[in-house]
Amino acid sequence: MPSTTPIRWNNLHLDIPDRWEVIVKSTHHLIFEKNHKPLFEIRWHAPLKRSRQNRGETIARQLEPGGHYSRQSDSAELFPVHLRNRFSIETYCLENDIEEMVLLLTCKHCGTVVLVRIYRSSAHGLKEFTAVFAALNCHPDSEERVKWQILDIYFSLPAGFDLEHSSFRFGLTTLYFKRGNHTELYLCRLAPASHHLQQSSLAALFHSFSSALPALQTEVDQTTLSYHHVPSLAVHLWSQIRRKKPHQASRFVHFPHHDRILGYSIRSRKPIETWVEEILRDGYGIVQEKEKATGLDA
Repeated sequence: MPSTTPIRWNNLHLDIPDRWEVIVKSTHHLIFEKNHKPLFEIRWHAPLKRSRQNRGETIARQLEPGGHYSRQSDSAELFPVHLRNRFSIETYCLENDIEEMVLLLTCKHCGTVVLVRIYRSSAHGLKEFTAVFAALNCHPDSEERVKWQILDIYFSLPAGFDLEHSSFRFGLTTLYFKRGNHTELYLCRLAPASHHLQQSSLAALFHSFSSALPALQTEVDQTTLSYHHVPSLAVHLWSQIRRKKPHQASRFVHFPHHDRILGYSIRSRKPIETWVEEILRDGYGIVQEKEKATGLDA
């Protein structure tokens, strides 16, 4: 059986073959490619309040301007039992072209709507998607924390943080989360780290990311810097009035063997609980490091 790579993004979990690549288009939109050719794209969102009647055709037309899709009956049997147990499945094909396929999946547990568009060039090889669809899940995590994995990084977040936006530029990945109106969280990935470190020191890069002056940074070890700020009572009260976020906890870690730098910075109007930072600190890392540790434990 071919080896697979887990994708964990904004409550959607699936496993893809190692030779595939994933492109993050938005908070709820992923595109999967093989050899730089698109295979399928997937979008999802919370349950709709409006009627489900003709919803599939409407969404499908949005994907292919000018296209005309028709619903295909008795096509759900083509898909794995695990998928049919989790989702209600509706299949739509482009009229006069059965190789242009759109799947409308509705979670039987939470009502999440998942839209999958299989591109014409890959629809004929539907069997290749069997394992991917079998692992598709939209609510696999516990209530305490939410797990993510994308590209070569993984991280865990306390429940309640919502992804606002993300950026995947060459050399720099940034993710921005909010928890209500009182807490915000930034994650970053710098790669290759050697390129950035030729231009600036680790302390200077950490300052650019977290605004922590080098003199206030704590050197945990040769590859890790941290920063904590707890305001005085007067500053805390004044910040509450002005809706500022004076409480801060930040961390920067260099992984020399993987040529990566990972960092997080959390700011809040409230004191940052120790357990929240523990989840961030212990749950953020390089996928290869996690796999190596798992192999050693085994």
